[in-house]
Order: sequence, then C-alpha cells, then structure tokens
Amino acid sequence: MISTTKLTKFKQTFIKILKTIAAIVFWILVWEAASRFMSRNNELVLLILPSPKTVFLKWLDIAFTGPYIKAVLFSVLRIIVGFSLGVIIGFALGVFTHSVSVADTVLSPLIKVIRAVPVVAISILLFLFFSNDVLPIWIVCLMVTPLIWQSVHDSLSSPDVSLMEMARMFHLTKPQVFFNIKLPMMIPSLMSTAVSSLGLAWKSGLAAEVICLPDISLGTKLWQSKGNVEFDEVYAVTLTVVILSLIIEMLFKALYRRLLLKNGGSSDD
Repeated sequence: MISTTKLTKFKQTFIKILKTIAAIVFWILVWEAASRFMSRNNELVLLILPSPKTVFLKWLDIAFTGPYIKAVLFSVLRIIVGFSLGVIIGFALGVFTHSVSVADTVLSPLIKVIRAVPVVAISILLFLFFSNDVLPIWIVCLMVTPLIWQSVHDSLSSPDVSLMEMARMFHLTKPQVFFNIKLPMMIPSLMSTAVSSLGLAWKSGLAAEVICLPDISLGTKLWQSKGNVEFDEVYAVTLTVVILSLIIEMLFKALYRRLLLKNGGSSDD
C-alpha cells in the first residue's frame, strides 16, 4: 500500500504542476490578447508583437535544423564551461581569502567591483583581449565567481561553534577540520548559490554573445533576426533559451536535492 506521506507528496506535486500550467496558460492568453488588441488598428504591430501561435510555428520551423542545433550546442557549451570555471575559481578564492587575511584585504574589493560592473562594460573591456568565441565563457565566469566566492567565504567565516569545539577537543588538524566539518557544512549553501547563479550565467552569456557575435551562437541568431526584422524568430530563439534554462536548472536542482539528502538535509523546496 502507498503510505499517507507519499500520497500527500504526490498530491502537493500534482497541485504544483497544475498551478504552473495554469500560470503559463494565463500569460499565453495575455500575450495573445495583447497581440490582437495592439494590432487591431495597426497591422505593423504584429511584426513587433507576433501571436504565440506565430512564434511557436516559427520555433518548430527552425528548432530542428542543423545550423540551429549547432548554435544551441555551442551556446550551451560556452555557458556550462563559463559557469563551471566560475564555480571552481570562486570556491578556490573563497577558501584562499578565508585562510589568508592579506589576500582577503587585497582581493575582496576587486571581486566586489567585478560583481558591480555591468555585463556590457566587462564585455567591451575583455573584447580587447579575447576572441569572439571565447569571450562569452569568461563573461559568464566573471559573473558567477563573485557569488560563489561570497557564499564560500561567508560559510567558512561562520562555522558551527560546537563542532569547532569538538574538533579542538580531538586535536584535529586544519585539513581534517576543513574536509570533515567545514566542507560538508558549506555544501548546501554553495549548491543553493550555484542554482541561483545559473540564471545569471544564462543572461550574461547570451548578452555577451549578442555583443561580440561569435560565428555560431544563439546570441548571434538573436542579433541577425533583429537586423532582418524577423521578430517572430527573435521570440522563437528567446523561447529556446527559456526552455534550455529551465531544463538545466531542473537538472541542477535535482543534483542539489540529492546532495542535500546525502548530507542529511531535506529535499523539500
């Protein structure tokens, strides 16, 4: 027999899915109504705000073509590589600045400045040093690194007092304290920050592609569609970006929940 707890969780999940579908349908209807209302007296508006049906048909027309799939793969690869580099560098910097006070004093202001500078400004500056195809990777990396650094630095700076006292009682070495106490404690916060920074990675990566226009990318297709006044394709490419972002975020959240359960946490949102 299925337990009451499992039935309750299934019911909650089902209701959550229904609410999500209802919200999506609502906004599609709003989009359709806006498209019809605005184009009622001016058919040129349909060029700028096409109907959901037009956009979906355009998406079906281009989504499974060879060049488009190639552009999707290259953009996803750039963003994943940039995101991974940002996590690795941010983690290393967080540990380093926590361990060495001089490094914290010197590097913290620079990291905070990078976090505050807009994507456009960084893209223009780095455009002088990197090729079009590589630049989006470093833009994503620079956007993600400060967030991961902050999470790691804050987690290490506020450890569990009782666990640290126990470590002193058992005379644990610094590496033992780090790997057995501090690292497991920071994993939930680190993973949560990584999930949150995925959205920023997508936005900054696509913005960088639009600015530097790599030979094969979704950002380049967005720019070309806009230049060719094919706004239905602009919306279709944006739809692809949204779908990919949601899929990758769902996969990352599943990994996050699995790690939480492995470390004795709760998988509930």
